[in-house]
Amino acid sequence: MFFKMDSKLNKVFVVIVSLVLMALSFLVDIDSKGEKIVDDSLENAIKVFAVAKGLNAAISLAQGTEITPAGQITITIGEVLDPINDMVEQFSWIMLASITSLGIQKILLNFVTGNIFTLLVVISIIIINIWMFSRFNHDTKLRNIFFKTTIVLIFLRFSIPIMSILNSYVYDSYVKDDYNIEQSQILIEKSTAEINTITTKTIIEKEHLQNSIKQKDFVSSFVDKTKELYNDAIDTISNVFDLNYYKNKIEQYTLATEKTSDDIIHLIIAFTFKTMFFPLVFLFLLYQLLKSIFRIGQ
Repeated sequence: MFFKMDSKLNKVFVVIVSLVLMALSFLVDIDSKGEKIVDDSLENAIKVFAVAKGLNAAISLAQGTEITPAGQITITIGEVLDPINDMVEQFSWIMLASITSLGIQKILLNFVTGNIFTLLVVISIIIINIWMFSRFNHDTKLRNIFFKTTIVLIFLRFSIPIMSILNSYVYDSYVKDDYNIEQSQILIEKSTAEINTITTKTIIEKEHLQNSIKQKDFVSSFVDKTKELYNDAIDTISNVFDLNYYKNKIEQYTLATEKTSDDIIHLIIAFTFKTMFFPLVFLFLLYQLLKSIFRIGQ
């Protein structure tokens, strides 16, 4: 027999557990807590994904900013950001997976906490309790199947809300101090703003010099033009587009993204744990528990 419910002790145990489960279904506020946690996590993940795309756009703009010292070779300033750009692209895929995971959790949570599914669980629990005291001829096999089915329904009903609550607790208690999502997000936004500021300044400097050269070309004679172009080339090499200027821009970009890689890694670890690793481990443990229950009496 799957479960010896004819025993008085087992009957009392099943009745008590049934009352607790029905109370959890209607009285204890685990559903709204779980929903709020999943909603907040999903909203936060979408914001971080937008921050990652914003950083990617800022880096792309910087990489497309070129300078040409007086008709000489063209230099692309933003190439120093290539390693970070590769990491951002990989991080974007991880964030997309995290958002997908949270979206699936939200759909399942809405389903199992809905009135219809909750009513189905409660009716199944009531039937099990009635079946303990009212037996039918040759009903052992059917009763065991129904009992197993009820356990599956209860598992589905409470696993996702509890998983969300425990996930949030573990993150706040053991992960957040070392891998803080909000703090890393703010630092990446700051780096993005600094990159955009540097790039904007570079573009303005480039346009200013080009406009200056065009104005001089328009009012100058051929001889003056030749002299001015020569002087402009000397000024350019020694002032705006010289090696020191290029090195200065690289240094500015390097300082702006000095800890960006660390912040991205922190977000990768936090979201991988919070939205993929921990839910999978939790569901695996519950699945093993469920299998153990099904093996009782076999």
